[in-house]
Parts: sequence; structure tokens; C-alpha cells
Amino acid sequence: MYKVGELAKVTGVKEGTIRFYEKCGFLEKVERLPNGYRVYTKHHLYQVKICRLVFGGFVNRRLRKSSMQLIATAKEWDLNAYETAAAEYQKAIQEDIERTRKVIEIAVGETSLREISNTRYTKKQAARLVGTTEEAIRNWERNGLIPQAAAYQKRYYSQAVVNRMHVIRLLLDTGYSIMAISQFLQKMDSGAYADAKKALIKPEEGEDLQSCADYYLQALLGLQQKANILYSLHTEMRKA
Repeated sequence: MYKVGELAKVTGVKEGTIRFYEKCGFLEKVERLPNGYRVYTKHHLYQVKICRLVFGGFVNRRLRKSSMQLIATAKEWDLNAYETAAAEYQKAIQEDIERTRKVIEIAVGETSLREISNTRYTKKQAARLVGTTEEAIRNWERNGLIPQAAAYQKRYYSQAVVNRMHVIRLLLDTGYSIMAISQFLQKMDSGAYADAKKALIKPEEGEDLQSCADYYLQALLGLQQKANILYSLHTEMRKA
């Protein structure tokens, strides 16, 4: 049993943050002593550790949804479900790492946005490859980021268009607006590569596509280390 100060010391998480996790419903019910003091168990210790790892660094919207499954299963102390969720979280991060490396290949010119290939993908297949949703792809079409199909025509996407989607997804994840991405792609399509790089420069950051992708990859690799720790916790939790 731990008082909140003791739990804070053991986990390295501030008392106020632990109470915040409790208020948000990330921890199982905390009992109180007759004097009103909260007392925490080993279950709470691991639940706080998990919250700290999940919220302690970079994460995009897709990975946040996956990581919240870890918190939910830990709160219920369903360790089989937790192990499964942790493995799926590791897999999701690895997939994003591979997609980001694809963008780096595009940025350094090893893969072209105009790549010629006979391979064609349905919207569902393209969404899976890029790590987005079919609705997001439809939105990119409506905004002119990728070419639209003729009305009532079944839509297939070439490898070149899928490469373009990889770039769009990464730039959206790193905070660029649809307008900025549209300007970047228009200049890339016209061959104005120097102007395309300028289109991505934010007032506070001198980022081009390659530096943006490199930063994103490093953040994902850091997240992967945390995911590996999260997965390994299930063995300790079974002994708690």
C-alpha cells in the first residue's frame, strides 16, 4: 500500500499528476483510510507507470488511440488484453516508422512522386498502406492534394499517388496546413524544388521535407523504446 507521496516517489510522477490520472478515470478505484487519505496498491503503481509512458512523449492521433487501449486494459487489470494491446501498439509504431522512412526516400530523391509502376491500389488498400482512413483520402481529393477520379468511376491509385499520400500524411501529422501542403505539392509537380522547400518553412522552424521527416522518425524511434517497456511490463504485472 502506498500513500500518494510514496507512490509519487516510486514512479517519478508528481502527486498532482497522479490525482489527475485518477480524476480522468485512468486508475482503478482508489480506497481511502478512515482519516480520508488515499491508499494505492501495486495495481495503481503500474497504472501510473503506464500513463507516464503513454503521455510522456510524442504521439500522433492514430497512435494515441492505440495507446489509450493500454490504459483501459491496465485499469481493468485484464493482463491478457493488456499484452495484446501492447503488442498492437508496438506494431503500429513500427508501421509508422516504415512509412516515415518511405517519405525520407522520397525527400532525398530515391523514390519519385511520379514513380512509374503498373501496381494499382483500391482506396481501402491505399489507406492501409499510408496509415490513414478512406475518408481522409476523399478529403485530400476534394482539396486537390491528389487527383480525383471521374464521376461514377471505380477509383484505383497508382504507386506514385500512394507515395504522394505518404508525404501528405507525414506533413499533416507534423502540423502543416492543407494550404501549405497544397503549395508544396504544386511546386514539386512543376519542378520548382527550391520553392517547394520554402513552402514548408514555418516562421519558427527552417524545416524542409527531409528534416521534417528525420525529426518525425527520431520521435517515433523514441516512442518505440517506450512501447517496448510498456510491453515488458505485462510480465511484472502478472506477479503484482
